[in-house]
Amino acid sequence: MSTADKQAIGARLHAEREAPPRRSREKWAILLRAAAGPDTPNLPSVESLADMIKQWERGTHVPGPIYRPLYARVTGKSEAEGHLADADFVEAVRRTNQDLVRLDALWGGHAVFPLALRAFRTANHILGAGTYEQKVERDLMAAAGEAGEITAWLAYDADRQAQSRQIVHEALMLSRHAGDRDMELFELTHLAMQSLHLHRPAEALRIATGVLDEDLPPRVAAIFEIRHGQALAQLNNEERALASFDKAKSALLGSITPRDPHWTWWVNETELTRHKATALTQLGQWGRAVPLHERVVEDCRGQFLYGKLDLAQLLNALVHVRDWHRAEEIISVIAGVVDSMSRGRTANLLRKIFDQIGRTDDAPSTVSDAASELSRLLPSAAQSH
Repeated sequence: MSTADKQAIGARLHAEREAPPRRSREKWAILLRAAAGPDTPNLPSVESLADMIKQWERGTHVPGPIYRPLYARVTGKSEAEGHLADADFVEAVRRTNQDLVRLDALWGGHAVFPLALRAFRTANHILGAGTYEQKVERDLMAAAGEAGEITAWLAYDADRQAQSRQIVHEALMLSRHAGDRDMELFELTHLAMQSLHLHRPAEALRIATGVLDEDLPPRVAAIFEIRHGQALAQLNNEERALASFDKAKSALLGSITPRDPHWTWWVNETELTRHKATALTQLGQWGRAVPLHERVVEDCRGQFLYGKLDLAQLLNALVHVRDWHRAEEIISVIAGVVDSMSRGRTANLLRKIFDQIGRTDDAPSTVSDAASELSRLLPSAAQSH
């Protein structure tokens, strides 16, 4: 650790001690000793510890692993805030990002979002406060940008749209400053996706068009063509919308290339089919959308999260075409997983579908009764949109 880094830590420790109520080094030493737990090794005397505090505040030395947890307990701050973030901290952020992605696959956005938000805010606060070793600045910004994208996705899945939109803008800024263009592109796909969800097609179109002018890796080009096509569908431009989906399909014909970023693993033909089906529904062509939704449900059979959302989207299409026999079959499948459903997009979509079924005169009583019962069992709607 450089002398400048040690002095920066010392200045922060001095400021902590001098903050009201101001305490002498001896008083601070007493507080640190009192914060020791049963597993803490024997600490030096108050006098010796006060002298160590003096050396730490001067930047001659920094608190070791025994003393950092004690500072965290006394100040009420996390241990990470008590010293400069280093390469180990950056690696911890990246490992946390991977863990959050795995947890998302198991439990969904609503359950995992609070954990992700805390992790992102911690990393972002450290960047904002400048409490990191200068040599890790770019890597820390890149890792924090990735954490922001993951957090924004989880908020989106939990149907916390306002928070998702705010967080992805923060993440985009971090990735851009870090020079992480691959992650920046991912965040732009998120912004376009969310614009579509919020029925802002012109905004989504601007985002997608601006990126498609670049020489993109195949799968990155495919996802932006998908966003482009969906935006055109919302704008009721069928010919150009379907042409965009054809371009996306062409981009997906080959295998993943070395140019494709790691995050494009999920950009495949099933994803294309899923969004083309949605585009057809936005064009009012529910009948053409049904077999595509059926194909996606079959492709995703056994998947915990997307399987539920895909079932809901298929049910929505079936209700619109009044295929009550098939709708009843899908409702029965949904009934088998409703107990494990969390708040978020899927639950909110199902609530709207069940309400529509209840207001449809020609819906059979068996379908409307089942929809009414399942609506009652759905978790409470998300509070923030």
